[in-house]
Amino acid sequence: MFVRVVTFKSKAGKEERVRKLGRETLVPINQEAGSVHVYFLEPHADNDLFGVVSIWREQETLETMKNSEQYRELIQELAPLVESLIDTVYVSD
Repeated sequence: MFVRVVTFKSKAGKEERVRKLGRETLVPINQEAGSVHVYFLEPHADNDLFGVVSIWREQETLETMKNSEQYRELIQELAPLVESLIDTVYVSD
């Protein structure tokens, strides 16, 4: 299994737009691409950090999703809303 963990900080005032894109676009893209599970994580208390955890059986499926037109369009839409982003893939037995 491959576990992808993405954390990102939204720009001030852009939290609701990031939340909407995460729930309504990002999660479905991952599900349709074949992720085993996907979780969109929202800030707790007064912070502006969001996260996405997705679990994949094969790395190739994950890479195919990351290279899809839908995902690239989403990233372009998110770019002006986000200050920083960390994308890490882990291996799990």
